[in-house]
Amino acid sequence: MDLLELGSRIPPLAIALAFMIPIAIAVYWYGNRRFGSQLGSSLHRHDRFGGGDGPVDREFQGQVRRFQERDRPARIADAPAGMVMLRGTLCGADQTLGGAPGRECVWRNRAEGRRDMAVGAEIAFLSDGSGQAAIEGLERAQVIAPAERGGRHLEWCSLYLGDEIEVIGRFVPDEEAAEGDDPAARVYGSVGQDGKLHVRLCRRPPPPKGDDADAEAKADPPKLPSKAPEPPRPADEDEPSSTSTSTIGE
Repeated sequence: MDLLELGSRIPPLAIALAFMIPIAIAVYWYGNRRFGSQLGSSLHRHDRFGGGDGPVDREFQGQVRRFQERDRPARIADAPAGMVMLRGTLCGADQTLGGAPGRECVWRNRAEGRRDMAVGAEIAFLSDGSGQAAIEGLERAQVIAPAERGGRHLEWCSLYLGDEIEVIGRFVPDEEAAEGDDPAARVYGSVGQDGKLHVRLCRRPPPPKGDDADAEAKADPPKLPSKAPEPPRPADEDEPSSTSTSTIGE
């Protein structure tokens, strides 16, 4: 039996499938390559502009560690331009995520979630008694805070008004800040404009009692993006367990 006679006995559908299957495999492979390339480009853009969890900015991380080793926070009223460590109390925000009066949530993320999963106030205010500083871009910050139970299978990390926190970032003085009768109420500048911001919870006051406690218990938690958290990342032993260890992307 020659090849022509053998070919005439093969059903046309089988011949069509013989051509279509390799083509389908080639299209699938090419599509996956295109998707991977686009995804990588998107992640690179996120890293560049401070979103996502891209490569660690080693220079900034080194500065954070040096400030923590020295442990000498500056007074907000005397803070110089440039990298500083500030320590004070969250005293206000342009918007909150709900909660008991005076203890509203200003930042939240799933425990071990990426930085781009966080929700928070665009501007929060820190007070240390000498004055106030604006914290910009809190939702992009690297935040170190203990995990809280948010549901049966959910843990999150949060920052609330009244929390005492440590902030490390680039301080920009406000030369035109309005002076008032109370210097402690003056906003002397802002920190975090460049997207490189480290925030660590130092102390959380005890929960409110009475009516305030009822209000906090009944407060609706903020909605979070429905993305799966990434695997846990190690934290320094002298710091509380972190969320969104939002290491700063370049």
